[in-house]
Amino acid sequence: MSAPDPTEPLCRALIQMEARYQLFPRLPNEEARIVVVGVSGGADSVCLLHLLLHFAPSWHLALHVAHLDHNVRPASAQDAAFVRELAAGWGLPFHTRRLSPAEIEAADNNLEAGLRRLRYGFFADVAASLAGSAPVAPTVAVAHNADDQAETILMHVLRGSGLPGLVGMQPITFLPVRVGENDKIRIVRPLLDVQHTHILHYLNTHALAWREDATNQDLTFTRNRLRHQILPRLAEIYPNLTGALSRLGALLAAENERAERLNEAAFCSLLADFAPQPTAAPVRAVLDRVALRGLDVATQRGVLRCAVFYLGLPADEMDYERTESLRVMLIGDETGGPTPLAAEIVWSAEPERFSLHRKSALAFPLQQPFLDEQWRAIYAVESLATQPPHPNPPQIGEGIVTTPPPIWGRLGGGAQLPVNGEIAVGEWHLACREMERADLPANWQEKSDPWQVYCDAHDVGELLLTTARRGQQFAPLGMGGRHKHLGDFFTDSKIAVALRAGWPLLLDGSSGEILWVCGLRLAHRARIRAETERIFHLKWSKE
Repeated sequence: MSAPDPTEPLCRALIQMEARYQLFPRLPNEEARIVVVGVSGGADSVCLLHLLLHFAPSWHLALHVAHLDHNVRPASAQDAAFVRELAAGWGLPFHTRRLSPAEIEAADNNLEAGLRRLRYGFFADVAASLAGSAPVAPTVAVAHNADDQAETILMHVLRGSGLPGLVGMQPITFLPVRVGENDKIRIVRPLLDVQHTHILHYLNTHALAWREDATNQDLTFTRNRLRHQILPRLAEIYPNLTGALSRLGALLAAENERAERLNEAAFCSLLADFAPQPTAAPVRAVLDRVALRGLDVATQRGVLRCAVFYLGLPADEMDYERTESLRVMLIGDETGGPTPLAAEIVWSAEPERFSLHRKSALAFPLQQPFLDEQWRAIYAVESLATQPPHPNPPQIGEGIVTTPPPIWGRLGGGAQLPVNGEIAVGEWHLACREMERADLPANWQEKSDPWQVYCDAHDVGELLLTTARRGQQFAPLGMGGRHKHLGDFFTDSKIAVALRAGWPLLLDGSSGEILWVCGLRLAHRARIRAETERIFHLKWSKE
């Protein structure tokens, strides 16, 4: 193996890339930076490995060869064997894995994209396995070149991509995984400014062998048709087409960076309760709909893309059609939801605000008591579709109870509200105070606070806080004792479906009858009558 001449065009190109982008910055104390080189066995990756091997001593690089056997064609095992022998001949550690049929089948909806995800996942696994001996997260180097860049940008042009797609590939990107507390795994592309013909010349000059992937000639793949049919014809008209498209990507990268900063600033200004760098992906993004209408069209689209990214979805989940359809809806007058958007994300809209949120989450933060899934799990509240067994419910005494024991039985689970005590539900507290009729305040019948009521305590065996069950009925005050389905009552009260599963109900634990649909209506049987002597004052309050 002959050593490259530092004056060779590819050596100069690599030195320029390093100087411009700091692909492999020096570590303190001259420690070696671990670099995982993705080597398929093709011309580009063999060239990259040979070049990095030459610069490794002066740049303090510890090279590792990584090869993923895609197992989608008969010769793939021979490619793996070739790369193994190459690494051994050059004295480099070798890491490989062969995809299983199940993994290939799972990627079959979009084989090229699926294999790419698996390949980068493999590189990330190799890098993570080496991280323990590294002062910083290992770097992954891949061999994309200027021709790949031109093909990528042209494909995005044909697909009608926005500015992010026209940027193409970047010299440095990051894998969506962390090694240690802070370090992300960097992906570097040292040959991104080098044309493929120069790579072939370099390999021939140094008598280096490589493997040809027969699928690169398969014209059923869009990229191959661009490579072998479209780009050569365009190059006849404009000989420096590859360079021109690469320059376009570089110019638009800076424009895209500026646009993204402006979009993020606009998104943050419209977002309620913005939490920078949340520890986990938020469940919702609630934004000012009126302010959105005042933005220019490009910023409106950018804000919506930022919202999806904020919720943890890849930016490419929001293609032009989805983004524009949502934008048109939001600048109009449509309200309602939840409406499917992308993956697990839906959108809901009110006249002055809108929300992009996960299917399992409420569209907007609540300003009222709500018995969420966690609360219902603690107190063994069954779903609307099932009913629980019926062991004897435990008894608790009077006083303030912040963690009351669950009530098990035919009622579907819940928490017992002690007389002259209270229950905590997040920031909210439901209190029960017993009083004599003579102690009723003069304004007890006023409806200024729907989250407090006065009711007859005579026939109540125990008070049980719970949520709705399937088929439950309710006899609201004002209907003369007639019952209606609780679902119909919620509908008549204009309660959104998403709120119903956690809407607090207060039941008579002995009979199972609803005494109070909290915040909405007292039951007919719980009304204060002329003969009522003992009264419960029930009130929700916030800390």
